[in-house]
Amino acid sequence: MTATLKTAAPRLWLQALYTIPRIDLAEADSITRWLILSRASVLVMTAISGVIGGLLAARDDAFDGGLLVLAVLGLVLAHAASNLTNDMWDFARGVDTPDSPRATYGPHALTHATAEPGQFVIVTAAVLAAATAIGVYLVVAAGPGVLAFALPGAFILLLYSGGPYPLKYYGLGELAVLMVWGPLMIGGTYYVMAEELPGWVVLASLPYAFGVTSVLMGKHVDKLAFDSEKGIHTLPRLIGEARARRLTQGLIVLMYFSTLALAAWQMMPGLVLSLGALPLAFQVLPAFSSPKPTEPPKGFRGWPLWFVGFAFVHNRRFGLLFVTGLALQVVVETVAGAV
Repeated sequence: MTATLKTAAPRLWLQALYTIPRIDLAEADSITRWLILSRASVLVMTAISGVIGGLLAARDDAFDGGLLVLAVLGLVLAHAASNLTNDMWDFARGVDTPDSPRATYGPHALTHATAEPGQFVIVTAAVLAAATAIGVYLVVAAGPGVLAFALPGAFILLLYSGGPYPLKYYGLGELAVLMVWGPLMIGGTYYVMAEELPGWVVLASLPYAFGVTSVLMGKHVDKLAFDSEKGIHTLPRLIGEARARRLTQGLIVLMYFSTLALAAWQMMPGLVLSLGALPLAFQVLPAFSSPKPTEPPKGFRGWPLWFVGFAFVHNRRFGLLFVTGLALQVVVETVAGAV
């Protein structure tokens, strides 16, 4: 490892949590390498879902900081393990090749041989074991009802690209993501603390779940030609590129309408802060009105992906504002209740 990369390691960790740094992984430290290989930059979506569930529980006077930290950590580890496992499945199926979109926009542990197969299996198993251990503790702490969220979530995350009938290959990936990042993650985190799940919490999980689904839709529209060649039937392939772009626009619009409806229904004006992401949405929506350009604009990073970048950045801003507004709502209601 070069002295420069050794010195820059902490900075690279932060970069790997925000984006995919363009560096030589052979010279990077182990933490940076595995953060990049596990696509840690997208784990923020999982953390946001968990925090939303915790804040909704806090609003119902069922908050437990320790359980929230464990729940979010378990979800993030499960998501990281899912990313690694799905890379393994797609590599084994011959989908992830050196010229595939997955191996082009970021390093791939197996395709690029940036990790020994044995090391890859050990790290993946260790992450899975840690997530499982946390899940077992939460079942003991909050009761067997946690399994109603943990088991379907684990099934979807691990078999998204795996098993004899991978969900992504049969047009079920988008619905699976909507369920996982909404009712299962947000509702499950709420349940861990409250040991019940009111219907309103399930509905409250949808605004952000629409956003995460819009990110996956963007990615699958980007990979439409490649997936067609490989026989992968994502939703955009089933409904066509133009309809998929319009559906993604609809999901983005639904994020705001469902948030406003939730704010009015549950009297949570703090959620209006999410509207701060609208200026970005007004830039993202037009991007989905036209097909992907044939060549990347000068200086564009992430090619051959295009739409997913717009959707991801928008969803990240919306999610952070949603969490901030919800946190302010909880604080105001707590102070008002104490007066």
